[in-house]
Amino acid sequence: MKKLSLKGKFSFCMFVVMAIFFATEVILLGMQYYTKDRLGDLIDKSNRVYELKTTFSEVLSAYKYYSVSQKEDDREAAKEALERLRSDSASLRHVIFEDSYIREIDDLCHMADSLYEQIEPEIAATVHGTREERLQAYDEAAYTVVQLIEKYYDYVYPAMEQYSNEAQNELNREMKVISGICILAVIVFSLGILGMVLWFSRDVISPISALSYKAATYRSEREGYQKQNRDEVGQLTELFEEMLSRIEDQMGQMELNMKLQLELEQQRLEKVKMEKLLQESEIKALQARINPHFMFNTLNSIAQMAYLEEAPSTEQMIEAVSDYFRYNLKDIHHVATVADEVKNCRDYIYIQQIRFGKRIRFDLQYDETAAEGRIPALTLQPVIENAIVHGLAIRGGEILIRIHRKDGKIDITIRDNGSGMEEEKRRLIQSYIEGTDQTGIHSDSIGLKNVIDRMKAFFKDGFAMEIISTPEEGTEIRIRIPYEESLCIGY
Repeated sequence: MKKLSLKGKFSFCMFVVMAIFFATEVILLGMQYYTKDRLGDLIDKSNRVYELKTTFSEVLSAYKYYSVSQKEDDREAAKEALERLRSDSASLRHVIFEDSYIREIDDLCHMADSLYEQIEPEIAATVHGTREERLQAYDEAAYTVVQLIEKYYDYVYPAMEQYSNEAQNELNREMKVISGICILAVIVFSLGILGMVLWFSRDVISPISALSYKAATYRSEREGYQKQNRDEVGQLTELFEEMLSRIEDQMGQMELNMKLQLELEQQRLEKVKMEKLLQESEIKALQARINPHFMFNTLNSIAQMAYLEEAPSTEQMIEAVSDYFRYNLKDIHHVATVADEVKNCRDYIYIQQIRFGKRIRFDLQYDETAAEGRIPALTLQPVIENAIVHGLAIRGGEILIRIHRKDGKIDITIRDNGSGMEEEKRRLIQSYIEGTDQTGIHSDSIGLKNVIDRMKAFFKDGFAMEIISTPEEGTEIRIRIPYEESLCIGY
């Protein structure tokens, strides 16, 4: 069986007490209404007997007036009195004989019926005798009424008195029984209340007192707590509030520790991410460093041969390739200047112009005041390469590169009129830039992803990048970085 809570126990106790109380009230009210009905019934029967006697006198008086006056009004009054006599007699017989038979009442009702049968024909008749005959009939009726009254006083009154006494005695016996039941109900109610109090004290008050004593004792031993003038519930309430306060303090400390742990974990993840990016870059750099000295010596030899053979275009091409490789094979961690990046881009553009000819045109607009600005190495060339590979390699076109310094910022714009990109892809890359989605860069844009990650690591919140693209119209990449002439610590 499921144990009741403190609220459930208290509710159950109150329910039982109220149930016993209402049951006692219902019993008492029922007994009160029963006694009232019995007394009312006895009084009603006595009144009906006395009313019949009064009706006898009214009939005799009305009959006398009619016998003398022979007026129609007196005749109607006599008829009404007779009808009332008949109705009262029938009602009395029905009421009395419903629960007990009284012979005297029966005789009285029969005599009333006889009087009705004697007088009613004379009152209803339209032709009457002489005055002497009417008075003689009245005397006979009066004699009958006198006999009825004497019968009433000699027989009916003692019989009704006996009936009333018997009914009163029976009612007294019933009242004694009712009083006993009331006393028993009060005793049961009191015992029920006492039982509920004992049960509530055992199952509710005693555990609370024991818990309060243990808590106060524990607190006193640990902190020298002085017991105050409070009951057990007050002590428990105070201790509970103190417990809540300590829990809140511990939760606050845990929240602070968790926040610190999250920050440390975030820093660790960023460090791992940077190490991974650097490792990938180093791997790519190592893949490109296939005996660089041999390659540079070979390229220099070819350039000298081209010079001796008077082939200036070939010589310039070889020098551009040599400078491009030399720049790209430097330490991937090094910080370059904007001028270095522009020089590397020009070498790369020259190589691509030799490759594509007039199919791809380049327009480089460079603000010399931004030359000394610091920027991670190999950040502009991958963006230009991305525009060629994904936008212009097949259809050709034009690439605009604009570098401008203004208000302590360097604005870099790289725009092409190539095939552009779908809106979904552009949105995913932009989400990656803004840090809301770290899965938006596809494998075919690994170079762009590397540029974004290194720019973020270098400039932190000072880096901003926006991509604008329309399918079949082209793509524009806008980069804004702070103008700094000193190296950034921690890159």
